Amino acid sequence: MAKKKPKHKVKRGRKITREKPRREVKVEREKIVEEELKIMPTGIASLDGPIGGGFPSGSLVVLTGEVGSGYDEFAMTSSVMLAATKAGRISPPPGKNIVLPKEIWWVTFTRPQSDLMGEMALSFDSDLFEFFRKQANFKDLSEDYFATSSVPLEWVSERMVGKRREETLATLGETLAGVYRIAERPSAKPKGMMNSLTDFLTERGPNNVVILHTLTDLAMLYSESEASWYEFMIFLRGLQRATKKWGGLIYTSLDANLLESRMEQEIAACVDGVLTFEWIQAGPTERRRYLYIKKFRRLPSSAGGGAMRFNVNITPSLGLQVIKPELIEGLKA
Repeated sequence: MAKKKPKHKVKRGRKITREKPRREVKVEREKIVEEELKIMPTGIASLDGPIGGGFPSGSLVVLTGEVGSGYDEFAMTSSVMLAATKAGRISPPPGKNIVLPKEIWWVTFTRPQSDLMGEMALSFDSDLFEFFRKQANFKDLSEDYFATSSVPLEWVSERMVGKRREETLATLGETLAGVYRIAERPSAKPKGMMNSLTDFLTERGPNNVVILHTLTDLAMLYSESEASWYEFMIFLRGLQRATKKWGGLIYTSLDANLLESRMEQEIAACVDGVLTFEWIQAGPTERRRYLYIKKFRRLPSSAGGGAMRFNVNITPSLGLQVIKPELIEGLKA
């Protein structure tokens, strides 16, 4: 008769579960992020596809480059195409996380609304321009911008001329009545303009697309001293933080090579996306425009940390379009 093997006591402990491979965990994480992250399209279909539908909502994006390289055309095309998308003329990118802006706003400091509208009317089909005309909103801060400068008031606004005339008459009346007052010297920095800008953004920034035209206008006012520049950097940091809360999208343009290289880098560090437009010599008599996405809060995973480059084409009826996306491995923000 075979002997029975003695029973060994089995130690009871915690149940050991098999850990998931890192790749599987990474895929699940990316899936969760993809579902929760809201994307606001640029409206430029040829760009939205390669970058995953658009920019993450809550992004502050700088468009920079040489004059005529395409950054102004990008902002115009984006706002026109978004207006057409909101009107149902153009289909938005596919995806559950795609959101459209409630409103489209242009904030100008030096350029009149009529000038911008005239350029857009010549750059797009009449139907597309009509969608933009009906939906776009403008905020003109030129009165505040030039208030502390030597620019004559009649160059900026007829309304300001009338207002100043009324103030002068009121002051004269008080003086004749024996009431003397010392006129306050205007601040060397445009405090009134920045207050007007922040008040506007607080009200209109949430869930909207806002184009600040231009960041160059603002930066030049604050580049006179280190103290002024530091104050401007604090403003940009605060704006970047607020944009996340608002969930909209803010574009602003910066002319390349007007500021010190250090200043341009500091601006880039304060924003979520940097789109650089460049002219490239393609032959003895030919130049081509290129768009480089050097910094982007959410590049497609295939980018691997490099920069994306697109060939830019300015069309007579559809504005800016991009073709031939490339990955530039050695170029990083």
